[in-house]
Amino acid sequence: MTTERWAEIARLLTAGPVSDTSVSKRLHCHKRDVGKVRRDLGLPKYRPPTRVWGRDDYERLSVPLTGGHRCWRGRYDEAGVPYANRVLTAYRLAFRVHYGREPVGRVQGTCRYKRCVAGEHLDDRIMRQAKAAEAKLTELPAAATWNGMDVVAIRRCLRGAAPYPPLDLREARFAFHFSNPEMPSAELARRLGLRAETVTRYRKNGVPSC
Repeated sequence: MTTERWAEIARLLTAGPVSDTSVSKRLHCHKRDVGKVRRDLGLPKYRPPTRVWGRDDYERLSVPLTGGHRCWRGRYDEAGVPYANRVLTAYRLAFRVHYGREPVGRVQGTCRYKRCVAGEHLDDRIMRQAKAAEAKLTELPAAATWNGMDVVAIRRCLRGAAPYPPLDLREARFAFHFSNPEMPSAELARRLGLRAETVTRYRKNGVPSC
């Protein structure tokens, strides 16, 4: 392989993600030469982009029913679980499309229609934790403390206007359960006295126990 050929291959490989096959066809050279240049440059092997399933796929493969339910028209496994592809269940796809985020933990139905894939009829671990915590909170008097936490301060941070009272870490984690999932991470972090990165992590992985 000449120096000029090596440079041509290197230019295409470094211009962006591209397969060895594509480069060899474009330059009419052997794939072995492309692979050698890739190794010389220390570039990783090409991986084709993974298809991202979205709203169009969800609406194409599900049918709306009365009562707000939806029935899946795609494939099912032997246990009757609906799937979008070999690894993505229709439940997780529906949840992502409806809530705009990846579910944390197992996705479960909240209605009585069997195998319903309506996003609003599904929840994940974060939502179940929030519902459980909210049930406890609504039982408290307006001026109560609960387990040593200042419930009034928590309510002010979540629903009131600035300035917000300071919360300790335990109170901030507890308050997170009742936060608006559509509130920007930076805004919620400012209210709870957390870092925006921490709020993002809680939304992705769930909040640690209070």
